[in-house]
Amino acid sequence: MKYSVECWVYHPRSGRFLLLQCPPTALHGPYWQPVTGGRLPQEEPLVACLREVEEETGIVLHPNQVRLVIPEFTFCIPETRVELRKPVYLAFVEDTVVHISAEHLDAAWWTEEEVPPRLGWDSYRQTFLAVAAAIR
Repeated sequence: MKYSVECWVYHPRSGRFLLLQCPPTALHGPYWQPVTGGRLPQEEPLVACLREVEEETGIVLHPNQVRLVIPEFTFCIPETRVELRKPVYLAFVEDTVVHISAEHLDAAWWTEEEVPPRLGWDSYRQTFLAVAAAIR
């Protein structure tokens, strides 16, 4: 079992969500995803969320910009047979400037309608439904 966090970064003025493009691996081609990452031992989920967003995008968030959408989302990664547990957050930002980390190929802002077909995994489509409902 692995513990991680997932954060959907949202720019309300444009109505767009940030997705990051991950590089291909031996098992799959490049794919788009929200900010995700592992939690350090004893790290609080919100602290991990803030850290991962900053590490992957350069965006520094204040806790009051972040809303918990799903306290614990659990799923299995089929090819590795690892169970993953994570809270899912929604972060509201006022700027769209992003500085991606070396672990990603690209970053782009997409409308609510454009997000689902770009997501590489069903688990992201599931969490995005809850996130999209949270902004209404």
